[in-house]
Amino acid sequence: MELLMNLRNLPSATLLVALLFSPLLPTGHAQDLTLTWNPNSEPDLAGYRLHYGTALAPYQSLLDVQTTEATVSNLKFGATYTFAVTGYNTAGEEGAYSASISYTVGSDRVIPPAVLANISTRAFVRSGENVMIGGFIIDGIVPKKVALRALGPSLAGAGISGTMSDPVLQLIDSSGGVVAANDSWNVAGEEISAYGIAPDDPWEAALVLTLDPGSYSAIVSDQSGAGGVGLFELYDLEADLGRVANISTRSRVESGDNVMIGGFILSGATASKLIVRAIGPSLSAQGVSAVLADPSLELYDAYGNLIALNDNWRADEGSDIIETQLAPTDDRESAVVTTLFPGAYSSVVRGANGAAGVALVEVYALN
Repeated sequence: MELLMNLRNLPSATLLVALLFSPLLPTGHAQDLTLTWNPNSEPDLAGYRLHYGTALAPYQSLLDVQTTEATVSNLKFGATYTFAVTGYNTAGEEGAYSASISYTVGSDRVIPPAVLANISTRAFVRSGENVMIGGFIIDGIVPKKVALRALGPSLAGAGISGTMSDPVLQLIDSSGGVVAANDSWNVAGEEISAYGIAPDDPWEAALVLTLDPGSYSAIVSDQSGAGGVGLFELYDLEADLGRVANISTRSRVESGDNVMIGGFILSGATASKLIVRAIGPSLSAQGVSAVLADPSLELYDAYGNLIALNDNWRADEGSDIIETQLAPTDDRESAVVTTLFPGAYSSVVRGANGAAGVALVEVYALN
């Protein structure tokens, strides 16, 4: 298999990746991976270094070579590795990392290098179609362990009013089947306590699950039926195996403190390109009623600094958004394409003039 990607510091701007694999490799089988790249043209070039590692330590290993090819041996089946190349000269000075490429051992494709972890969304949860639905994809070829939490009462300690009194959490697979459910985490909470992320309130819900690759939806509702502000969270407990990808949350957007806030942590070793979308009107085609007619999108860093703002996606970055092939289908919807360094970020979805309605916020890592 041959795959191409752009490089930052190599003038020829391409890295050719030749993956040597068998689709029938048994679990636990080690695999070799050969990567080749076009040469640098500097006259004092002395060699190259191939840096690689998993999500927990992206560039913990390296190979020093004088040619434009390196073979990495004994990679763990099912683990996801990220690779980047540097060049160095006769004085020992090393250049910047190339753009990175990620690969899950045993798979037939590369994946975006961005690692999305510890995803959360805060919104006002009602009943019926106005519950909160957190969607995510387990990407890879082996099962992955994750933790899910639905919080309500403990949010009052953070100064949030009108919180849910008794959140219920259900996980649904792509066939619509219920994988697991929880109401009051401490009924079956021993495992989540072991990870140090048990909810603070016994009325809150949590699950620890090992999930096969595929698409899932987490539904957060209020057992009392009264509704209120709730928080859905996903924790990747096995970051080195596959990836959690394409995060989305659908819920009702109100005004004031009850707007929808989607948070995510971007880990890894280098900056990653993403698209964040706020969808409203086009949800009507999926049978959703009372949609948010004109959503706006704000993106903030961990310090509360506004990074990007969009209302009506064609107004600012229309061509960049179209190029991703993920452009919203309604011009009133919002999207931002940006390159972010590892860290914590929050996206805020509001309605024009304080309007309310059901909306969807999504984060996609771009390859």
